[in-house]
Amino acid sequence: MGRKFTHTSRKQLPPEQVKKSIEAFRNPSNWPDWNTSAKSMLATKPESIDEGDHIAIFQIIKGSLIETKWLVKSIREGEFFCEIELLGEGQSRNERPIAKGLKNLQISITFLHEKEGGIEVHASCEVSLILSLFSKQINTFMRKQSDQLVTDLSNID
Repeated sequence: MGRKFTHTSRKQLPPEQVKKSIEAFRNPSNWPDWNTSAKSMLATKPESIDEGDHIAIFQIIKGSLIETKWLVKSIREGEFFCEIELLGEGQSRNERPIAKGLKNLQISITFLHEKEGGIEVHASCEVSLILSLFSKQINTFMRKQSDQLVTDLSNID
C-alpha cells in the first residue's frame, strides 16, 4: 500500500484572462511561448488538445534532456468553465525511464471564466511506502508543479 500526495494552487483572474489561458493551453504549438518548463513539445495534433490526445514536454534540467509524457484523460466544458485532466504516462532522462516510484500522477486544470473565477490546478500522485520517506521532496515537487502552471497560465498576454 502506498501514500497519496496532493496539492492545489489557484488564482482569481478576470474572465477575459481565463479565456486567453484556455486558448493557449489547448493549442500545443504555443506551449513553449507561455510554459516556462516546456522548451519544446510534441502533441497528437499541433493546433488543439482533445480528450485522448498524448503530449510530451521536453526540458533541459542540469544538462539532461527530460521528457514528460501525458495523456489527456478528460475534458469537461460548460458555459463558464473548462476542466482538463492529464494523466502522467512516464518521464525519462536522456531516453532512460525515471521517476518510476510516482504512480497515478494526475493534474486537473480548471478554468472558470466568470466573475470571481480564475484558474485552479490540482496535482496528485501515489508513491510506495519506501518512497514516502521522501515526503518533503514529493510535497515540494507537487507544490512547485501546481504553482508554476498557475503562474504561467496567469501571465499569458
